[in-house]
Amino acid sequence: MPPQSCRVWVLALASLAGLSALGCTTTTRLVAADGSHRLIGRDANSGVTVVLTTESWSGDVGWGEDLTIIHLLVANMGSEPLLIAPGDFELRDRRGFRYTLYDAGGAFQAVTTELEDYAQAPIYDPGRSHRYEPIETYDGELSQVALPWGVLLPGTQMRGFVYFDDVRSSANHATLVWRAQTPDHRPLADFGFELHVSRQPSR
Repeated sequence: MPPQSCRVWVLALASLAGLSALGCTTTTRLVAADGSHRLIGRDANSGVTVVLTTESWSGDVGWGEDLTIIHLLVANMGSEPLLIAPGDFELRDRRGFRYTLYDAGGAFQAVTTELEDYAQAPIYDPGRSHRYEPIETYDGELSQVALPWGVLLPGTQMRGFVYFDDVRSSANHATLVWRAQTPDHRPLADFGFELHVSRQPSR
């Protein structure tokens, strides 16, 4: 075979190999057991409802690839005030490995009486544990859409994203646990959401 033909053949093989590699890429998603992206937890005694949604991040793609980002809506339809705190959430896989929660610093106050209170971020209760790490971006994107920490009064709701180390790269299953409590640290309800890592070929 002439040298020129050899070169063309090698290039053709390389192109086929590249197409094959592209055809074998895998899409990895965090889902519920039935493959859906939404789970709902309700506790009749406390009146607390939690709606969890995975794979709903529409912000910077880099954060979506590097972190496990979960959207939570928390509704307090009970008679007790409800503490929303970073130290009350944890994400664990079946081996017991705990994935770090990243605190983007968002917070809210149940009652504000002085205008100067708006000039500084409210100080919030960390909850049961201090096992979380701060995270911030130059444009503040993560904090702007994060689930804020504070006290949720009866008849109100709050929503936003929580951020963890990426579970999709190292586990097949994980459980998000929230141990809800009152501001004076009385237990209200425990919520557990079973999550699964779905890996599917994409073309």
